[in-house]
Amino acid sequence: MGLISCSTYKMAEQHLDKKMQRADLELLTLETDFGDSIEYWDSDHKEKPALLLVHGFGATTKYQWYKQVKMLSENYRVIAPNLNYFGNTIPGTTNYSVQGQVEMLERFTQTLKIDSLTIMGVSYGGLVGIEFAQRNQSVIHQMILFDTPVKYADSADIEGVKNTFNAASIEDLFVPNEPKDLNKLMELAMGKKYRIPAGFLKEFHQKSYEYNREDKRALITSLLADMELYSKREYSFDLPILLIWGENDQVVDVERGKQLADYLGMNSRLEIIENAAHMPNMTNSKRFNQIVTGFLLLD
Repeated sequence: MGLISCSTYKMAEQHLDKKMQRADLELLTLETDFGDSIEYWDSDHKEKPALLLVHGFGATTKYQWYKQVKMLSENYRVIAPNLNYFGNTIPGTTNYSVQGQVEMLERFTQTLKIDSLTIMGVSYGGLVGIEFAQRNQSVIHQMILFDTPVKYADSADIEGVKNTFNAASIEDLFVPNEPKDLNKLMELAMGKKYRIPAGFLKEFHQKSYEYNREDKRALITSLLADMELYSKREYSFDLPILLIWGENDQVVDVERGKQLADYLGMNSRLEIIENAAHMPNMTNSKRFNQIVTGFLLLD
């Protein structure tokens, strides 16, 4: 079983690497003056407008965006960094807050000399994305957020997610202790139950979670501690905003998306994808890509 899991993991890695490379993206590492070591994929087409992809919790960025990068790279310089404590990205100083992620992205884009970009974020990455946009409005051209706990998620929602997936804590759910518990995480993201044997998941769990489990758990703990702060945050944008939600999202309910669209006002529009859960870009990628393409082409 160990040999099988090793082979399965390596095959998945190779498959996704090829997907990224076929979209003309290269895996690079950037060192900032602050001491960050940031791992990122970049098509490096400097003649095209920049599009920054901000991933959510789970595996590394390529696992979350591989169904979009080919389509996006036709018209954009696609840049997909791993956030702090994901993949091989390590911040210059220990910082587990959302603001720590935002500040890292600021140093990242400044080091790359990017002064205009479109940003797209999912879930946790959507909160990081909107906070980045709030602080850097002169840089942001357009924004796409989906299934993200911005402003309207609260502690009752978190308790509900924990109970729905029968987890001892949110940390246990999003940063599983055991390989078999990745089945719950995939159900959460994809909206259907999985029964993959632990042996097949062992190396994936080791390479994606176990190696820095406490750091990833600290990110969740910090987010929970700051939820009230973000619920009171006031946002104001003069730019086009696209919100996308999975109709059956059990992590951030679609009603939260409707509330966010009403709050953001005339510059935003909400698209709800039927029969989709928390990661419609993966499970309903054809419809998701159509919506995103239509929004980007309007500019």
